[in-house]
Parts: sequence; C-alpha cells; structure tokens
Amino acid sequence: MSKKLHLWLILSPLILSLVITVIIATVLKFLPPRLPLFYSLPWGDGQLATHQQFLIIPASITLITLLNLVVSWQLHPSQYFFKKVLLTSSAIVSLILTITFIEMILNFI
Repeated sequence: MSKKLHLWLILSPLILSLVITVIIATVLKFLPPRLPLFYSLPWGDGQLATHQQFLIIPASITLITLLNLVVSWQLHPSQYFFKKVLLTSSAIVSLILTITFIEMILNFI
C-alpha cells in the first residue's frame, strides 16, 4: 500500500468526524429540537435524541478509527494484510455512519 493511500485511510475517517461535528454545531440549529436517532427502540419518544446526542456519531467514528489505528500499530510489519483490513474497515465504518447521518438530516430539511 502506498504511503498516500495509507495516510488517506487514517485521515479520512477523522476528517469526516470533524465535518459531522461542524454540521451538528451549525445546521442542527435550524431543525426541530429532538430528532429520531435511536431507530432500534420502540416507536415514540424513546427514538428521539437531542442535538448533543447526535455527537455520538462522530465520537463513534473517532473511537473506532483510533482503536483500529492503535491495534494496527501493535501488529508486526509482516502482518500487512491485517493492518490493511483494520484501516479499510475504519474508512468503511466512517463512510456508513456519515451516510446515515446525512440521510437523517436530509429527512428534516
């Protein structure tokens, strides 16, 4: 894996997390005070979350990325495949969470 791609796989989830945080700080002021976030709960007030609770999404992206990065650093250099899988999974999870966040926001704009 080239150095550029490796750096991109590390930085892209963290950049997406920062972008989501900025969106939460700016755009959510124009939306209703409580929005559905917890879709796995029964229908009603249990699904609704405040704007601050939406920070769970960028926090999850950051935590998963940093955890995978630390584990990747601990692996022996010969375990290149597992390092690549960890970094790629961080990018995929951050992309999925970002798309989910955008869809939730677009439902109310």
